Amino acid sequence: MLLEINAFCYWVENNLNELIDSLSLQTGFLSKSHKSAWRKSLPKLSKAFTHADLSAFHIQIGTPGSLSLEYNLPASSSWCDAVLLGRNESSPVVVMLELKDWDLTGDKPTDRETLVAHHGSAVSHPSDQVRGYVEYCRYFHSAVANNAALVEGCVFFTSAKDASVYDAPPYTALVSQFPVFTATQSDQLSAYLAHHLKQPDYEFAKQFENGMYFQDRSLVRQISDLILNTDKQVFVLLDEQRKGYELCLQEIDSLLAEVSVDEKLVIIIEGPPGSGKSVLAAKLWAALTQDSRRQGNVVMTSTSGAQKSNWSHAFEKVAEHIAGRGMILPANKYNPGLNQNWLNAERGKGHTITAERWETNLRLFQKSKHQTKMPDNQIWVSLVDEAHALIDPSLEGLAGVSSSGWAVMAGPQAYHIMRASRISIFLMDGDQSYRDNETTTPARIQELSKLVGISKQQIKNISLGDSQFRCGGSKEYISWLDNTLNLSSDGLHDLSWRKHSVATGRFSFEIVNDPAELEDRLRTEISKGYSARLIASYARKWLTKLESKPHMLPSKNKDFHIPYTRKGKTLYWDKIWNYTPDSQYHYFIQAPEGTHMHADPLCEVGCPYVVRGFDYDYLGVLWLNDLVWRTNHWHVNPESVFESAWRLTLSRAKKERKAGLEGEGTQALIRQLQRGYRILLSRALKGVYLWFEDDETEKHIKEVLSRSA
Repeated sequence: MLLEINAFCYWVENNLNELIDSLSLQTGFLSKSHKSAWRKSLPKLSKAFTHADLSAFHIQIGTPGSLSLEYNLPASSSWCDAVLLGRNESSPVVVMLELKDWDLTGDKPTDRETLVAHHGSAVSHPSDQVRGYVEYCRYFHSAVANNAALVEGCVFFTSAKDASVYDAPPYTALVSQFPVFTATQSDQLSAYLAHHLKQPDYEFAKQFENGMYFQDRSLVRQISDLILNTDKQVFVLLDEQRKGYELCLQEIDSLLAEVSVDEKLVIIIEGPPGSGKSVLAAKLWAALTQDSRRQGNVVMTSTSGAQKSNWSHAFEKVAEHIAGRGMILPANKYNPGLNQNWLNAERGKGHTITAERWETNLRLFQKSKHQTKMPDNQIWVSLVDEAHALIDPSLEGLAGVSSSGWAVMAGPQAYHIMRASRISIFLMDGDQSYRDNETTTPARIQELSKLVGISKQQIKNISLGDSQFRCGGSKEYISWLDNTLNLSSDGLHDLSWRKHSVATGRFSFEIVNDPAELEDRLRTEISKGYSARLIASYARKWLTKLESKPHMLPSKNKDFHIPYTRKGKTLYWDKIWNYTPDSQYHYFIQAPEGTHMHADPLCEVGCPYVVRGFDYDYLGVLWLNDLVWRTNHWHVNPESVFESAWRLTLSRAKKERKAGLEGEGTQALIRQLQRGYRILLSRALKGVYLWFEDDETEKHIKEVLSRSA
């Protein structure tokens, strides 16, 4: 919502209710809590504006049609509360404001510049939030790039009178760049704004409002140089990965040399767990960003919150710059702009809008006056890691399945990735689809490509099936695992991997007596310098999800409270699920300094969703009571399944169980559990330690392991 500041202040002072109603309409936020937040913060912001000569400048509050209170940064999952737009003496200026209506009583510093203890819980320092917004706009906003605009930012505590904790060490350097102001410092905030904004610039303000994702080439080159630098060894390609890498580049060379500028290319790269798809994706991204024929943005596309968090952290680490995160584009951001406001308007015209009618929906959207957020061919190359997790809500039987932030009326995500990209590279493994809405297969991509106008000749398939760098480099282990879990139909149980590992020590697979022994074994490996994690299927409720200090809870209140016996005494093994405040899944995966996982990598348990796509030297796997072996087949206990992304499948299985049946719903749930355990048991590089909650299942696996090769 783009307003002149004098209009904003007039509304606040004379008709705040009308302004709030307008904001509700623009953003789609209608709840009492959002209206209450506006009612508290907007008058204080208006007061700060009246202290400086800012009346003709422009303020961006919210994005027309978005589902957020804040300004949504282009193709990003981040929002900034308010943005002021104008000019200084020589160039356009953007000032980003983060509003915090916080009670700061009792808040304390941490030992990290980016975190502060707010009400006893470690949260991002607001100035670090602003730094993220500012750096993103500096490096990924088309209006900023095209106008050589300056971008600054600050924090305004709208109620607090004393924020000294927030600008004292270790935050001094951070706050010197992105200052904090309190309710008693509105004059200083006004002076700060007046210092940066000298005159209005309506044309730039409109360009900023309509800005698109646009990569800064110097930053891209810096990161790609580091990834491709053989001395750094950031990502290393082996065997089939190298072949796949060269084949991809060859196909792209052929496309650019032989086809017209309007034609597209789709490359589907398939490979089992451990075949190096993620490493290949990173190397391809780096190589393509340096291609002299490059015609635009080259992005890594994430398909889940866990993957986005980890890729963003990895690129930030490589770049040694927070802006490295901006190379990751969530699949949800390929939505051309369909949202609740558009939906309400079209239904008001009498149109039927459903996920199944997505093609009709897109035609209606093209005729509407809503802004296109992701135009056709906006991206030159999209590399989609874990592409099997892409959402396709148009498929039969998926009504009611959670969309994970995707506008289901827009249809399949894979379609929009191909629509918005000239070259689309999908890296995938169908047997790692895990959630109900992860429905994209190579065959489906080929179907959808026709709708985008891509010919069969422009769809290339590459296999990494002969490559394996996890599990001691053993393809035989993955084959054995697939057969044991009934994910393969050949029925072979080749144990040559086990014989070889015993002889060479390359890969161990051991069953232990209790979870405490599982942890003891992993601690021994950690003491030798190896990496390790504890992981399990989602067969325990996430009791600690909303706790601010889950590690400090009494043992009996943790997610895992498992009894075991030692020397005739009953003891308890206690852990929490992976702690992911603000969806920071990399806390568990990469254990950055300052987190509980950094201090103790075995203090939490990860689930398949979080660890998919990542690996460690050793893993401790808890095989729980959700998937068990009974006589001669795999059996599911639906009451032991707590995976929230399986609501549809779980509901069907429970209905069948209630009716005394084991039909398609039950079999679908079993298959998803089998895939979940395949993920868990294929993450280790050097060894797996395994504990079974169910005795009969343990006995079965031991029998399978005892068979001759």
